[in-house]
Amino acid sequence: MKEPNQEPEVSFRADTGEIYSLDKKERKLVKEVLRLSLATPSGRKHIRRRFGEKGFRIAEGLLQQMGIKVEDSRDNT
Repeated sequence: MKEPNQEPEVSFRADTGEIYSLDKKERKLVKEVLRLSLATPSGRKHIRRRFGEKGFRIAEGLLQQMGIKVEDSRDNT
């Protein structure tokens, strides 16, 4: 049970069916890491190389769902 002053967690389901819950600090961290990763050509290149184009689009979608504007990053870096 949650404490009265505790921030509610955000949950989401992965493609494979796992459910993840993020508290406020974890959400802030994920936002910042994804934002910085997608903000640079080398970060976008790394995401694409490590997770493929589908993973890259998932990262963009997560940021958009968290309210972060994602610049057009279809530069294929």
